[in-house]
Amino acid sequence: MCALALTKIQWDIGTAYDLFVSLRALHEPDAFGVRASWAAGVRSRLPVDHRQTLDLAIKQISAPLIFVHSLPAPKSAATVIEALKKIPAPRVLEALSFSYQTPPALKETLLNARPGHKWTPAERQILLEDARLTGQHTQSAYLEGLYQIWSEREAFGEKLIRALEAYIESFFAEEEQRILPVLKNALSHAQMRAGSQPLPLLLEELSNGVRIEKIDSYANIVLAPSFWGSPYMLLEKLSPDTLMVVFGARPDTMAIIPGDIVPDALIRSLKALSDATRLRILRYLAQSPHTATELSRALRLRPPTVLHHLNQLRMAGMVQILLSEEGERKFSPRYDGFENTIDLLKLFVQGE
Repeated sequence: MCALALTKIQWDIGTAYDLFVSLRALHEPDAFGVRASWAAGVRSRLPVDHRQTLDLAIKQISAPLIFVHSLPAPKSAATVIEALKKIPAPRVLEALSFSYQTPPALKETLLNARPGHKWTPAERQILLEDARLTGQHTQSAYLEGLYQIWSEREAFGEKLIRALEAYIESFFAEEEQRILPVLKNALSHAQMRAGSQPLPLLLEELSNGVRIEKIDSYANIVLAPSFWGSPYMLLEKLSPDTLMVVFGARPDTMAIIPGDIVPDALIRSLKALSDATRLRILRYLAQSPHTATELSRALRLRPPTVLHHLNQLRMAGMVQILLSEEGERKFSPRYDGFENTIDLLKLFVQGE
């Protein structure tokens, strides 16, 4: 029997995943292809103090997939709040931030934070080694944000729960009613596809082009759909032999903004193809798969520029990624994405 047959697929579902993913998308709209003005409008519904709390939390805390996975069904926004209120306020941040993979030195540094005690150079190094900084997060801003929330973690835990409640009341309670049927349909479709193709191909299909190297080395794969996560795939190790994959579940024909008739996937695709540099990248990748660094050298472009364009092509489903165990990413064209763009354009123009 091959090793792949030993990998067991488990299924999970809940709007609680989208509670946290939607917050990240609303605070980083460009990264998720969300209209910035609309995202700002949703955030503006919250009182200023709650907006500041969520903005600070989102910049320092990744989507807490492990926490959501541990919740009882139904994994809804209400379940999240109920679970968080049962946790002592000083431990709320721990519940949302720590996993078995969190280095002991990082845990100790964060838990030892206290008012009036700024990070030492050694502590800063520990914190930055684990940091997942994006273009909008400088090292100094990231460390200052960490200090604000962890040095006052009891007060911040209480404020975070109140801010989440306000966000749910002002926006997400209605939103989860819209997306729950979509999540159920996506899960049903994924379960059906799982019976007819190998796991690597299933994940590549669900993620619009990401292939994880040696995926069969895991004993268990937990799959859960996310409406707001499209077109990305979120990964988190639940244990040494169990990998959680939260896959994008928003249909290509559906917009992320309620009531908008223009599908997000169509806008992303047309934007991706309208740039000459991206067309050059696709032409180059058609010759052979390359990393972003290799592309940067070959095309004489700065690495951040190449990564930006690759991200736009990835969001449009026009490149596929081979993700190695070491985290290296190799890119190649995904021709299904071109065909899908043509089909989407025809369907939209014809009003179907």
